[in-house]
Amino acid sequence: MSIDMTPRGVTHQHLLDLILQNAPLGINALTTDLRYVVVGTATDRMVGLPHDEIIGGHCYDLVGQYSRDPTRSGLERACDSCPCLRALATGEIAEHVRKVRDDLIVHLTAVPLVEADGDVVGVLEMVEDISDKVIDPLTRVHNYRYYDDMTAQEGYRATRYETPLSLLALDLNHFKLVNDTLGHIRGDRVLHDVAQAVFQSVRESDHLCRIGGDEFAVIAPHTTSQEAEALARRVETAIAEGFAEFDLTVCVGIASYPKDTTDPAQLRGIADRRLYELKDGIYSGRENLH
Repeated sequence: MSIDMTPRGVTHQHLLDLILQNAPLGINALTTDLRYVVVGTATDRMVGLPHDEIIGGHCYDLVGQYSRDPTRSGLERACDSCPCLRALATGEIAEHVRKVRDDLIVHLTAVPLVEADGDVVGVLEMVEDISDKVIDPLTRVHNYRYYDDMTAQEGYRATRYETPLSLLALDLNHFKLVNDTLGHIRGDRVLHDVAQAVFQSVRESDHLCRIGGDEFAVIAPHTTSQEAEALARRVETAIAEGFAEFDLTVCVGIASYPKDTTDPAQLRGIADRRLYELKDGIYSGRENLH
């Protein structure tokens, strides 16, 4: 038995409309053929499309609005970018982090809508703006949380579609001297500028993340080991030329799938090991200036 707590004169439909209009999350409902039938106001704002253009649209039509890989079909993009499709296929809750624009990163959660008899009649989709949670406040590049999510997601894509994937682990040389001689306030500004210089050196499809301190990583989808080497050289040149006054350079450890491993989850460990082997060689027999 349920108790009707709806205020007098207010219908359940009106309450639902108010929820959709005022919720900080985008709350949407899709049919089993993945077409939007309910769309919250927050979703309109995040996607940047008029409400009427979203209603009735297919989920992979929206995915295509901000896909960075136009060579793949909408359905392929939906398979790995739309948790709603995974929720329908598996009958389980599915999650996904997606970069919609440079200033907008969302966390998507899809929940199958299941009748009492077990029939799945649609999908509930919740869209949360997590931009502030996955951006490093000092350098304005992605943080470790984003790095963790993207290594898993890009690894999944690489194995599903048999495409190459590379990971670059970066660590600055001599940055400790900047802090020691110029102070941490100036050091923070230099670190911000370094991050932006690296950001300008990588491609739009790459994911640049600050791992901690003066350590960064670049997740490079659709990138062979040879292409990753070229990317590393661009980053090294940008740092050496742009920050010569501070004597800053960068070490880069590279790992690539499938050349170095058949399991993309191992790329992080391989890249880190190669990075520190390189740093050990540079600092062998010398004081570690880091």
